Amino acid sequence: MLNIVAKCLLVLTSLSPVLLTLAVNQLERGGPWTTSCWLALAALFLAALCKNLLLYAQENAQRHLLYVREFENKEQELLTFLFIYLLPFVRGSTFSNEWLTSVFVLAVITAAIATTGAFHFNPVMRLLFCYRFYGVKNRRGVSCLLISKVDLRRPGRSINTVRLAYGVYLHTENTNA
Repeated sequence: MLNIVAKCLLVLTSLSPVLLTLAVNQLERGGPWTTSCWLALAALFLAALCKNLLLYAQENAQRHLLYVREFENKEQELLTFLFIYLLPFVRGSTFSNEWLTSVFVLAVITAAIATTGAFHFNPVMRLLFCYRFYGVKNRRGVSCLLISKVDLRRPGRSINTVRLAYGVYLHTENTNA
């Protein structure tokens, strides 16, 4: 299971689309192109950090065999998540010129996501790295979230996973499930 630092890093990586939005907003408002470049580079750095955290978890986190009794696609929650935290920046943002406010808002969003356990709904994981999100019930009927690069096609199978957090598993095999 990931420690609190890794969880916070995953939350921060999920905010890279916000940085890209700010970069585009800076260009549109005629701000310095260097600021837009730095924001875009920071977003790319966070995306690379996300990928490396997932690779690290696959190699080093405790392995679990997860029995999938039934599953349901949970990607609609990712869209809600993305919409909610991008909305303040898209609507005539005042954040683009006020960096202290932007840092504060991002810190509040990060804290809220990390403390509610929603760090796993990471748009970078879906949009750049093609992970899918599934609500899964295990052998005992307990619900958990499965993050997988492969499409789940049939229930009643055990799959190899690593545990990212309580009730959150990352699928580690690359075969059709």
